[in-house]
Amino acid sequence: MSALNFDKIHQMKHFNKESRDYEFIAKYEAGIALTGSDAKSLRVQTPQFASSKVEIQDGRPVLFNFKIPLYKYSQGQDIDTTQERNLLLSQKEIAKLLSYRNQKYMLIPISIFLKGKWFKVEIGVGRKMRKYEKREKIKAKEIKKTLK
Repeated sequence: MSALNFDKIHQMKHFNKESRDYEFIAKYEAGIALTGSDAKSLRVQTPQFASSKVEIQDGRPVLFNFKIPLYKYSQGQDIDTTQERNLLLSQKEIAKLLSYRNQKYMLIPISIFLKGKWFKVEIGVGRKMRKYEKREKIKAKEIKKTLK
């Protein structure tokens, strides 16, 4: 049995580029329920976050529209790459997310990463920024860069 290099594994992180358009008030770290071929595929290939979101169905958080490409060595398995995936959170965290959702906040996946040997999803709770807010954010970033 070979020893895993956890420092190298911790560096594996895939970001949702669409999450830059949101202003987050809270962030959560959730486990994700995956099949074996999904986990192997995530280690090798980059997932697609296009229009992915988190909703709460029947008291369980579910990740929608998160596309994991097929693992090339999965033999003859007919796998739906955009299936709904359950997220693993405590009951307190689910209750908080439900209250945020009732306050018209969006639940957006920010990134997926390895923590030890488990895949985790970082969920952001926030609202989509308006165009003028995005411009102000860019201006503030440029001013900060020029001051350095």
